[in-house]
Amino acid sequence: MAWQVLITDSALADLREIVEFIAQDDATAAERMGHRLIARALDLAAMPQRHPIHDISRNIRKFPVPPYLVFYHCDPGNRTVYILHFWHGARQWPLFE
Repeated sequence: MAWQVLITDSALADLREIVEFIAQDDATAAERMGHRLIARALDLAAMPQRHPIHDISRNIRKFPVPPYLVFYHCDPGNRTVYILHFWHGARQWPLFE
């Protein structure tokens, strides 16, 4: 049975920032990257616990979508994945609330 994937407000804000930044140079590339990040996040519905843990105390995992990272949390009780951040890999790690 597939898990539900929810994209948090903070991740949506990150995504908007990424797409707007890329669109300054190439609107088509910005749209492709936005769709790619969302598609890869939604792929977590099949096997969300396949990626390594980034923060063990909060059970936060991450995976690459170069040059970005997707940070997320799995809630096994609800079978829900929460996408926390879409983050450029060269930046300092985001803060998790």
